Amino acid sequence: MENIMTKKPDPINLTNPQQLIFVLRSETLKKVVTDFKTTKGTMDEPLPTDGLLIPNIIGIPKFTPNHEITFVLEPKEESIQLCYVCFQNVTKSGRDNSIQWSSVFKNVSSDESITIPPDNSLYAAPHTSHKNTVSLTVQDNIGDEEYNLYYTILFSYTLQNNAKFFFSIDPLMKISSST
Repeated sequence: MENIMTKKPDPINLTNPQQLIFVLRSETLKKVVTDFKTTKGTMDEPLPTDGLLIPNIIGIPKFTPNHEITFVLEPKEESIQLCYVCFQNVTKSGRDNSIQWSSVFKNVSSDESITIPPDNSLYAAPHTSHKNTVSLTVQDNIGDEEYNLYYTILFSYTLQNNAKFFFSIDPLMKISSST
């Protein structure tokens, strides 16, 4: 097994971890792209990782002000690359789910690796200096707001013949001003 995503686990409270860890079953991943006939595996239709990973979290992890959320891809081989992490607000409320991402995360407007398309999701790509890492820090003061976020971690796996397949990890998280 290969540990691909790391943020330190809190063994006492798995719903409020210090790190998020997804252990990828890399041999099974390779089998999927070499032995299965599939029309998926593109950036538009990535292959799901259900059954291909073991997470360290139970339920929906919660993050509070000043908490740094870091996604680190630690491949044992160069053929696995983190592409981006996409966040979407899925808070159930009577109002429009569009939010000002700069009120949730620090440095959103000044970070060139972050894009906010017209659908108001937030895409964070790795920095060139840290090619397999994406980090965001929750704002100091998010008020009384609470955000339920759906996020997708997209990564690619390239075979020796240069065929490239894309996979996604799709968990949920909560950001709140209280612990």
